[in-house]
Amino acid sequence: MATQLRNLSLTSLRTFHAVGRHCHMRRAAEELHVSHPALSRQIRELEARLGTPLFERSGNRLALTAAGRRLHRVVSDAFAQLEKGLLYLDPESLSGEVVIATTATISLSWMLRLLREVRARYPEIRLRLTTIEPRARRLHSDIDIAICLGEPEAPERRVTALYEEHYLPVCSPQLLQQRRFGRPRDLLQLPLLHDTLQQWPSWFTSQGVDYEPGAGEVQFDYAYQAIEAARLGMGLALADRQEVSEDLKEGRLVTVIERPFTIGQSLYLACGRGPDLNARSRLVLGLIFEWLSSRGAPLQAGAEELQRELAAAGGEGVIT
Repeated sequence: MATQLRNLSLTSLRTFHAVGRHCHMRRAAEELHVSHPALSRQIRELEARLGTPLFERSGNRLALTAAGRRLHRVVSDAFAQLEKGLLYLDPESLSGEVVIATTATISLSWMLRLLREVRARYPEIRLRLTTIEPRARRLHSDIDIAICLGEPEAPERRVTALYEEHYLPVCSPQLLQQRRFGRPRDLLQLPLLHDTLQQWPSWFTSQGVDYEPGAGEVQFDYAYQAIEAARLGMGLALADRQEVSEDLKEGRLVTVIERPFTIGQSLYLACGRGPDLNARSRLVLGLIFEWLSSRGAPLQAGAEELQRELAAAGGEGVIT
């Protein structure tokens, strides 16, 4: 493979990358500003050098072969990394501020850790984190990236459903004291911690259990307060899996019973469109998706599409 790599030109790989994305010769030729015959010749020469077909041809239809799909993934990743690396060489394109808005709970549960990673990779970028209410509908014009609970009213922005929240009962491992709870109704033996979303009654109803408020329950304004109280051993909190993923991983919290519950509401991401989405914001968005994917977040179809577009565009492309 090392010998083959030396014989491959960057032009042939760019051609393959474009044709593989479109699976259409004319569209790829228009993107690259070359003629259809020249494009076809480059693909045939690449296949000959590699000794394997990369596309299945049926009339005017093109489809990647299994080998073509594998190579296209590798080439796409390589171009994305190369373009980001070239962008990083130009401090002018990174200097400036990125304003991120999200809820207090997300800020404290994972966004601060993510921003530490952004700062480590891209120290030229100035970051500003601002807090919005969980169900904020209107976003201030200076916000570059927003993550909201529920869909915001932002027609001038690209708004994408990230993932649906799934709530789990969690508590401090010390609170359990070797006890095991096999049935949902057993959780009523421990004090419950509530926030303004008031999910506990709905969770018990979904498990076929009648809920009545009990002694020792505490009401908080925000989910992050209930989660912190759970860390301190004050009771059981109902928390989204992503918001407590680090706590579960590091043993500060444990899942009491594996019965996830959804309220049918997703987290939404809002960002700029086209030229309004600058290079700094694209890099931060890329790290947001990298963070969520590495922690098993069940990204919805629109979010996966945006993630692919960011990877394909690298540092130079325009995301519509």
